[in-house]
Amino acid sequence: MAKPDPLYALEKLGEAVYDLATGPGPVQERLCEAFVYLNRIRPEHIPDPALRRVLVGIKHEGGLGATLLNMSNEDASAIAGRILDLYKRMDDLLG
Repeated sequence: MAKPDPLYALEKLGEAVYDLATGPGPVQERLCEAFVYLNRIRPEHIPDPALRRVLVGIKHEGGLGATLLNMSNEDASAIAGRILDLYKRMDDLLG
């Protein structure tokens, strides 16, 4: 198995944020697309334990795509905000 790579995690977070910001459709649909990238990140890719917990929490909240699609705008926007915050914090950590 390949060694965990924090830059890989940052890249996937960046792709998720890009889809959230530029993808068509409601935030729930954009979250589903963002989770395609988030699900590629293993917790071991995140070097900071606090940020690792954030990733695990986001993935837990997102659960299945069907859950995301039925989520309220407020809840979906909150998850999108946490994804953006995680990306910024990872960028600061690695930058």
